[in-house]
Amino acid sequence: YLYRNSLQKYIEIYVQKVNPSRLPVVVGGLLDVDCSEDIIKNLILVVKGQFSTDELVEEVEKRNRLKLLLPWLESRVHEGCIEPATHNALAKIYIDSNNNPERFLRENQFYDSQVVGKYCEKRDPHLACVAYERGTCDRELIAVCNENSLFKTEARYLVKRKDAELWAEVLSEANPYKRQLIDQVVQTALSETQDTEDISVTVKAFMAADLPNELIELLEKIVLDSSVFSDHR
Repeated sequence: YLYRNSLQKYIEIYVQKVNPSRLPVVVGGLLDVDCSEDIIKNLILVVKGQFSTDELVEEVEKRNRLKLLLPWLESRVHEGCIEPATHNALAKIYIDSNNNPERFLRENQFYDSQVVGKYCEKRDPHLACVAYERGTCDRELIAVCNENSLFKTEARYLVKRKDAELWAEVLSEANPYKRQLIDQVVQTALSETQDTEDISVTVKAFMAADLPNELIELLEKIVLDSSVFSDHR
């Protein structure tokens, strides 16, 4: 009503003085009546009271207008804001606009790996893996690798992760993707590492899983293919 009757001033007074926590809903309402983005951006910038970033992101996201929050989000980060919701929203915008998202996902410390990883799964499984790896989200990473046949990525992660329980899980008979994974561990992941502990834990995992034939493949690759570990006791 206020917008249609050109009473924008009163909308500002409402979210600035009366009830800042309702800003997300007000923004959603303004988007629904095709209010200009500049007006909405300015409104968000002038509200200094408390409102939920998650709610604001949700209101604009469900209307596919997340990008309009970019100036506000970047100014918040510039001011030193470390709230995960702010960094999650930035990650989503960088992913959708392909603005160097991988670098952001690797270097930013404040976003929530599970939230952003989930967001990436259907858009770019490789980026989902980057987010999950950064947050050590083992199950999520393995699931997304299996679903998208990213066995090389999964093999590298497992070798680096050095977790006996996780190895036991992926090398068990119950894993239908075991063979593809083992191939990538043997062919790629082990030849890339320079860490003796990576190799050692992997060899132990294959022994523990009682995979003598696969273990032979693994050892041949390490010992016979003149790797840096070929003379390792």
